[in-house]
Amino acid sequence: MSEPGGRDWRPVPDPTLLTTAQLLRELGTLRELLETRLDGMDRATELLSATVNRTPTVIQTEIAHVREVIDEKFVAVEQRFAERDVRFTQQNEANAEALKAALTAARELGELQTRANALANAKTEESVSQQLKSLAEKIDVNTQRIDRGEGSDSGAAGSRTEQRLNVSQVIAALAVAAAVVSIILYALKR
Repeated sequence: MSEPGGRDWRPVPDPTLLTTAQLLRELGTLRELLETRLDGMDRATELLSATVNRTPTVIQTEIAHVREVIDEKFVAVEQRFAERDVRFTQQNEANAEALKAALTAARELGELQTRANALANAKTEESVSQQLKSLAEKIDVNTQRIDRGEGSDSGAAGSRTEQRLNVSQVIAALAVAAAVVSIILYALKR
């Protein structure tokens, strides 16, 4: 049985296969037992037919004895089937309980993972927000300095270097923001 995504939810090893294997083994054992008993009955029948002419009362006694043995064996076989049915029922109940526990644990794990992802996303958002705020403050300070005319003493080269650094910081901040947004979107899609 598969989910729509193609994953098989049956446990490994599959208890159905194990149950079938156990049933086949038990049937083989029963077959051996019955064949052994039938071979014994065949031999008893041969001995009985050899002595039929000698002692008719012994034959009747032996027939009664063979009937009792056969009845005992059938009772034993019926008892084995009943015991097997009880074992299968207990095993099926245990398997159902184990499956239920595994599914509950998987659901709880999924819920915990979702909460952890939400907390991680919130922390990432706050960190990016703080970085963007810090960058905005730096941009404001530099804009104010330019408006006041500071740095005109150091010449055009210093001004260009500072502008390049500011532009680089802005680009780096935007790249970090884009990366964080893509991580958040990826996490939300999962």
